[in-house]
Amino acid sequence: MASVLTNPMDMTRHLVSAALIVSIVPALAGVALRGAVLVQECKEAATCRQLAAEARERKDFDAFHDLAWKAMSLGSRNDPAAMTLLARAQSLSGRPLDALVMLQRLATMGVFTDVATSDDFERVRALPSWGEVEPKLTGKPVTAAPASPVAAEKPKPAPKNPAARTEKPAASAEKPAVPEKPPVAEAVPPPPPTTAKPPADEPVTPAPPAKTAKGGLRFSGAGVNAVGLAYDAVSGRFIFGDRADRRLLVLGERSGRLASLAGVDDEVTALEIDAREGDLWVVSAASGTHLSTVHKLQLISGRVLSSVTLPAEHAPARFTDVAVTPQTVIILDSEGRRIFRAPKKGRTLDVAMRLAVAGATVIAPASDGVVFVAYDRGLLRADLTTRTMSVVEPGAKADVAGIVWMRAFRGSLVAIQQGAPGASRLVRIRLDDSGRMVRAVDVLEENVVLAGSTSVALADNVVYYLNRASDVGDVIVRKLPLK
Repeated sequence: MASVLTNPMDMTRHLVSAALIVSIVPALAGVALRGAVLVQECKEAATCRQLAAEARERKDFDAFHDLAWKAMSLGSRNDPAAMTLLARAQSLSGRPLDALVMLQRLATMGVFTDVATSDDFERVRALPSWGEVEPKLTGKPVTAAPASPVAAEKPKPAPKNPAARTEKPAASAEKPAVPEKPPVAEAVPPPPPTTAKPPADEPVTPAPPAKTAKGGLRFSGAGVNAVGLAYDAVSGRFIFGDRADRRLLVLGERSGRLASLAGVDDEVTALEIDAREGDLWVVSAASGTHLSTVHKLQLISGRVLSSVTLPAEHAPARFTDVAVTPQTVIILDSEGRRIFRAPKKGRTLDVAMRLAVAGATVIAPASDGVVFVAYDRGLLRADLTTRTMSVVEPGAKADVAGIVWMRAFRGSLVAIQQGAPGASRLVRIRLDDSGRMVRAVDVLEENVVLAGSTSVALADNVVYYLNRASDVGDVIVRKLPLK
């Protein structure tokens, strides 16, 4: 039963509280909207940095974070100033683990910040692992306290004949005694690295550093069934899924470290980076339930920002691909023969189009409204605005069947086409101006043995793929520039 206010003072306090809530909520909403507008408007790194500094000055730390991220993504790769700015924004906006990862990247580059003294990094210093990472982040190994002069002074040897000892006269007042040199404490080496397990949501390195092999970075991939691949050019990292262990793995391009980025409860089926927003989109399928989920993760730390599971009434469904356009996220449901759309800032899934064919494997958006779909016998061109689709005519000698991965690139489609068992080929499908006919199929690489059928990524004008080596189960990251 609701309580009845009879005391006039209580009624007054509640009225004042209600008035404050009514006035504060629109103000907070206005601040959030203003920050989002600023992120959309800044198109150059310098402008974003200036807006980020202004947001920090007025203590709008969420806008500070978004603008700092945009500045780093628009600027030159591995810019220490931009990375340091983002680390401050991550800490101040309540993302200390993200800041810790960024500071570790800076430390590996030989760049050390004021993380040990600045108020900006107070939340980083409050992390349980701070004591372990402080020497690395500051570049100043912690040493034991120097020994006191009394303890360091060597004892004087006893005289051989105590009876023969005589007292020396006191030093003359005209010639002051020369003081003894203070003892020098011996340097103490830094303590060995501890093997304590870091917190569960911090990166864990289960494998030794990878080795640079001829043609690419090499790492031990025994037992890894790779799903998808994404390349983060800003941080220089490769991200892919492990179907067997239901987790995401990250491989540092420069450090060569293979680590767990995050765990996903269901089977990872595809992933894609949104370079504009700094997010990682992952789709997964729940075994035995015919349901799928789309996850939005923070790119650097792997922290889950949101997860949306397709409602049971839309089953059966199996999300098998996810792609990012400038305005939205597009998801392929192979089992339900549908294309879904997900807003980047929302928590909904909307049916964009129903497919008239079975066996759809992968999608490749050419724009926000046009998507190419590969199915077992060929290609479709789907217009999401008019909700119409047409078969892409293969031409006289073009074979476009058996495509398992595909992305759009400058009026063409770069794809992985399965051939003989265990081998595939990397091809470029050249389309006519309408996108409804194949002009030619260029073979870029023959006999590609992938660590997973979809472990391929297109970043800018470079194709990266995980190639399974023939010896000891190693995996090599290959790259092929496109012209």
